[in-house]
Amino acid sequence: MRLRTLLSLVRKPPPPLPPRFLFGVATADHQCEAYDPAREDVWDVWERVRGLTPRGRATDFWSRYGEDIALAQRLGCRAFRFSIAWSRVEPSPGVYDEAAFEHYRQVAAAIRAAGMEPIATLHHFTWPLHIEQRGGMTDPAFPEWFRDYAREAARRLGSEVCTWITFNEPTQLVYGYVKPWWLRNYAVPPGLPDGATLEQQLDRVGALMRNLFEAHRLARQEIKRARPQAQVGANPLLLGLPVWLQRLVDWNVTRLRRRDDLVKQGQRFAERPLLERGAVDVVVATLTRTPERARQVAFSDTYYVAGQMLLVPAGSGLASAARLDGGTLAAVKTSTAEREAPRLFPTARLLRVDDYPAALVALEAGRADALLADDVILRGLVAAHPGRYRLLGERLTDEPYAAAVALGSGELLDVVNAAVRQFKASGAWAASYAEHLGPPVPAPPPTTGRALVDAGPEASSAAARTTPGAPAGPLPHAREGTALRRIQDRGCLVVAVKQDVPGFGYRDPRTGELRGLEIDLARAIAGRLFGDPARVRFVPATTQQRIPLLRSLLRFLDPLLKAYSVLSTGLTSNWWHLGMAGKLPELLCPPGCAGQQDFVGLDYYWGISTLRLDRLQALLEASIGRFDRAPVWPGALYGMLRYYAKLFPRLPILIVENGSVDQADGVERAEYLRRHVREVQRAVRAGAPVSGYLCWSITSNREWGLPFGPSNDFGLYHVALDSDPALRRVATPAAEVYRDIIATGAAKRDRDSALAPDTGAAAPLTG
Repeated sequence: MRLRTLLSLVRKPPPPLPPRFLFGVATADHQCEAYDPAREDVWDVWERVRGLTPRGRATDFWSRYGEDIALAQRLGCRAFRFSIAWSRVEPSPGVYDEAAFEHYRQVAAAIRAAGMEPIATLHHFTWPLHIEQRGGMTDPAFPEWFRDYAREAARRLGSEVCTWITFNEPTQLVYGYVKPWWLRNYAVPPGLPDGATLEQQLDRVGALMRNLFEAHRLARQEIKRARPQAQVGANPLLLGLPVWLQRLVDWNVTRLRRRDDLVKQGQRFAERPLLERGAVDVVVATLTRTPERARQVAFSDTYYVAGQMLLVPAGSGLASAARLDGGTLAAVKTSTAEREAPRLFPTARLLRVDDYPAALVALEAGRADALLADDVILRGLVAAHPGRYRLLGERLTDEPYAAAVALGSGELLDVVNAAVRQFKASGAWAASYAEHLGPPVPAPPPTTGRALVDAGPEASSAAARTTPGAPAGPLPHAREGTALRRIQDRGCLVVAVKQDVPGFGYRDPRTGELRGLEIDLARAIAGRLFGDPARVRFVPATTQQRIPLLRSLLRFLDPLLKAYSVLSTGLTSNWWHLGMAGKLPELLCPPGCAGQQDFVGLDYYWGISTLRLDRLQALLEASIGRFDRAPVWPGALYGMLRYYAKLFPRLPILIVENGSVDQADGVERAEYLRRHVREVQRAVRAGAPVSGYLCWSITSNREWGLPFGPSNDFGLYHVALDSDPALRRVATPAAEVYRDIIATGAAKRDRDSALAPDTGAAAPLTG
């Protein structure tokens, strides 16, 4: 009988959400407000030093907030979340801008006047530059700095705002101080200087966690002093694992007792568990840094920017690149040109060849009309065959050349980065360019990927040795078991280079000696490592060999090793809620910080089911901006709501963010919303005290340095950020669906899911 009752409940559509359920939408200051050069925040600088897409005008929410509030009102929303730009309201330490505060008070008042509850966020991934310059979020004084800011905000906005969020996704902020072994850069600011040891990284992570808890506690006190009935919380991002697996990950952090425990767990996250043993240590061979290649190897800073061009026989009748449509285009296999050709010339036929001599043979035989390749390679071919070939048109792309090392070789990458930067800054780059490529000599490419602050009190002597201008001489021995130590024990650096690209890596026709800008850079890396640029052995590499030479058979284990790294460390746990529940050691959560929340906030976007743990890799890639391929699994949201209802039995749960790009995992945004709201209905039916659901986001926005496009557009209302000067808000189909959900308190089924039970496994889902 019980089984029959359970099955009937599973099949029966869950009841609508209660009339007072808080449906709403959200925005964020940096993602929606126009850039103000006089009030930069850390993300403005981060985007600049990392070479990311700047926010520019964004959606101009600062000036057009009334328009977006009206859109939310027409949807029927009962809540509107916005964030305060700390850098605008406190432009210098202790100096508050009354006009900026008044602006945000007016935003809150407009939301309330539209019949919605304003929800204000104090720290939405951004903070003023003066905070970072004084030590940042890990400085012992940060909780007091944040307390003072919260006090001033609550004093001015408390009459309009009752619901406050102190820190947006605090669990993500740790990735500004530690990075997984498969990523080249820190995922978020501020980053640490090259050479920061694992122990230093984890010390900073521990300091950050303690400071965030203490800052939240102090801010909550100030907010409640200004308005005693205020509701204060935070919204950590949920990883999207099945509940049983999330419990296992959370157990990792609850059992930490000493600093050494944190370092040991962090080591599993920041260092590759099994050391890659390729045939070479470094590749410096006209290798363009691309997102696809960055999944296989770790790239250094850029040392040259090339670009795709066309080469044709001297007697070719082609007068412009546009005339190639319908012709045949040659490209070398595995090169960037092979990948870019369909995008650049969609109507041309692609002829894939093994190498550049084969491409020239195809041109001579008439089997190809043009060769697509990096301009530096093509100029070398023209110089090597005087009068036979010519370049056609202008450079079509920017191709950043970078040195590459095996994934997980963090200490070696620090040395390579320091060598690249010193090579550019010391004048050696310009001298090498002049010698091998001739005048005019351009400026070297700018340095990217640096920390916001390149020195700090924690910098060790080894870290200092990897900065530009450090003294010559061999580096101290690295730790046992690292790629850098293996090279030091061997006594020479093994580098893969080209030998057929004039100016970069080529054989001197008189001496047979390898020469070129990349050869000089490889020697500079050896000099940085050993104090002797001659301690390098060159391995000639073809285009196809460059990455395989760095890898070994262990590359097939990468998905498993990443899964182990993520699941075996407390860094990926929901340590924020565990701290609030009193389940963290004082090492991470100071006394008095547990229980300092009035609601359980959370963000949920993507997830995987127990039957599809193989999709953990796709889940991890979503965390670095690959949203269109993120695994969609609404059932994980249901599980998490039940989990936190048990962890905090007397607190309401607020879903602060949930939403999707145009299409993720084959699921369109409208259907994504239907499926996730149904899981909320199920959870409420099961007894979870869910009080609200905020859709991210009301409009398109600048998604943290990513080039804007459908794969990162979360807006219910689309704004063509880069092509529409008027920044018009255009409703998407999901807006109408969300309006209907709000009006009825329930998500209707569409034809595709009409026959599937409400179990979190509604077809068709690939998660």
